[in-house]
Amino acid sequence: MICLICEYSTAQGLHLCIHCDTRFRAVLDRVPATLRTAQATLANQGVQPRVGSAGTSAPGAPLNLDMAERLGEYERRLTELAHWVNGREEPKHLRIFTTTFHAAEYLRAMAHHMRKREYVADLYQELRDLERRVISAADRPIQKRPLGECGALDLDEHGTVTKCAGTVEGHETATIGRCKECHREHDLTDRITERFAQAWHHVAPLSVVVKALNAAGYPIKYERAKKWAQRGKLAPRCDVKTRQEGHSPADVVLVLKSIPLHKW
Repeated sequence: MICLICEYSTAQGLHLCIHCDTRFRAVLDRVPATLRTAQATLANQGVQPRVGSAGTSAPGAPLNLDMAERLGEYERRLTELAHWVNGREEPKHLRIFTTTFHAAEYLRAMAHHMRKREYVADLYQELRDLERRVISAADRPIQKRPLGECGALDLDEHGTVTKCAGTVEGHETATIGRCKECHREHDLTDRITERFAQAWHHVAPLSVVVKALNAAGYPIKYERAKKWAQRGKLAPRCDVKTRQEGHSPADVVLVLKSIPLHKW
């Protein structure tokens, strides 16, 4: 079968490949963080002063007018989708979701079942787009982080294919980044995932590594990773600079990918 998102091959009966399924679950896992970001932005909203025609002050307009609307749409659709999935998958066990958190928890619990349904692609893409709309309206740090070379291919007027050497940058909470040179957009989730898989040279305590991988969408629990280390599946490394033992994100990802999907 073919993944309905990236068109890669996937197991029989599954409509998302392992990578898109991980990203789908990560979108649901990020719901609390997305809500906190939105609520913090609303709480920090100031008032833009205006000057009246006679030079007197006029009532101010609140900044970031998009956030309240986008947050409301995000919460409403999450709850509606949870009720829709519940009605479709459990018609004899209908639920009432009183908060967005409960709706997200239910969808996360049903992710394994939804992966077997054709509607999962539309649901994932809608939730991803809703999340991006909320984050794009949030208060952001001025500083951006570099996330590697763009690498996009271009065809010039002479028919020569060239590769963009620009740097992709994005804010810490962003899911979409942009090349500084050609301005193409890139999925930062993909880039971060790839960087973790190649991060053999970074060594940190296992708890720190697992926390970082969780934030990137990898479904790894610390206790499980700890057992891998105890059983010898996960060998420690030594940081050359600090002389401290630890583990690399790439090692943890490699062990995770060696485990059959149904045992995750």
